[in-house]
Amino acid sequence: MIAIGTFTRSSSFRVGVILASLSIAAILFVVYTWKVSSGDSLLREAESALNADTLLLRTLHKHIPKSELQAKITEAFSSDPAPPLYAIITADTALLAGNVSRWPFETTPAQRKGTMPISPDGSDETQIDTLYQIVELSDGSLLFTGRNIDELNTAQWVAQTFGWFVVALLSIVCVLSFSVALYVVNRINRMSATADNIIRTGSLRERLEIDSNWDDLSQLAVMFNGMLDKIEASVDNIKSVTDAIAHDLRTPLSRLRGTLENIDDPSLRERATSEADTILNMFNSLLRISDIESKRQRQGFTEVSLHTIVADVIELYQPVMENQEMPLSTDIGDVTMTGDPNLLFQAVANAIDNAIKYAGMGKRIDVSLRQTSRRYILAISDNGPGIEGSEFRHLERRFYRASASRTSHGNGLGLSLVSAIVALHNGEVWFVDDPLCEGAGFGIVFSFPK
Repeated sequence: MIAIGTFTRSSSFRVGVILASLSIAAILFVVYTWKVSSGDSLLREAESALNADTLLLRTLHKHIPKSELQAKITEAFSSDPAPPLYAIITADTALLAGNVSRWPFETTPAQRKGTMPISPDGSDETQIDTLYQIVELSDGSLLFTGRNIDELNTAQWVAQTFGWFVVALLSIVCVLSFSVALYVVNRINRMSATADNIIRTGSLRERLEIDSNWDDLSQLAVMFNGMLDKIEASVDNIKSVTDAIAHDLRTPLSRLRGTLENIDDPSLRERATSEADTILNMFNSLLRISDIESKRQRQGFTEVSLHTIVADVIELYQPVMENQEMPLSTDIGDVTMTGDPNLLFQAVANAIDNAIKYAGMGKRIDVSLRQTSRRYILAISDNGPGIEGSEFRHLERRFYRASASRTSHGNGLGLSLVSAIVALHNGEVWFVDDPLCEGAGFGIVFSFPK
């Protein structure tokens, strides 16, 4: 059984989606900021400021006497925290006004505007990237206006570098969030599958796989395996006590039965020996189940024809079914597998005997044996009164008897023995309600791997 059948339904996936969504939103914001900072918008703002500076300087040059021009320009830009670079030269290239030490060009450049490194102090050591333009004034003078865009270029470089870093980091967060979610879901499903296999097979030897020790799920797996160790030890102790009692009591019961044979009253002798036989059969069944569950029976494994075994069992019980007027239908295909023929005969016999015993007079019994691409399937079904579905999970327990069979003869060990034999062959036992689709009935299905 898979605990989280759909990955998208897991809480880990939802947390991963939230983190990924936040990361993607942050990536989009960073890309937008990056686009704005690296685009032409900042440069256009600098050009607009440069045009305003040029217009102001042209106006001052036109209306202010040359003797007062420098002072008025300085006063006009006194409140500007980053005043522009400017220079005005006369037609004979004399510097009329400016905050640069000399005209920034040896001659007037053919291109009257653009971007280039310019030295405000006239030296080659201090150069800044400058957005500039040169206009000709009304008296033939030239006006140079420039804006420092060094900080703008630095901001663009920082935005690009930081943007790449943040985008890479958030992409890693997206991948990690989904990877962690997938890892958690897979680990939980593996733990669930192991627990489900323990529940279905009853094998307490199963353990959770531990392939790391850094996460909390691995620590949980360690604790779970420790709990299974203690449960297995407790169950083994109980079984060993039960087996010891059954083994130790079998001999005195056999002697007691021999003593009961000496009773003179025939009726009393028959009842007493019958009860003794029932107790002895119960103990023998317990020891048989214990022997099978301890895997000591595999030395009898060989290549067997399962269809022949099933046919022999049917032939054995045919007279009983005829006496009880129970119609039998069979669909038996050829199946050859590896197993113990005696144990398989006993398992099939117990299942058919169970159907005959509890189905009732005149009820139908159906036996089918077929194979799929991976398994051999043996089904024994009847249309008797059946068993409540809520009791199916208890049927393989020792001494358990369904409520419908309380008044019938039996000790509750038949299906336990069947389950142990099938498990020895690495198979599974399934119980089916109303297998013949007639409103009632009970079916036992054996499934053996190929």
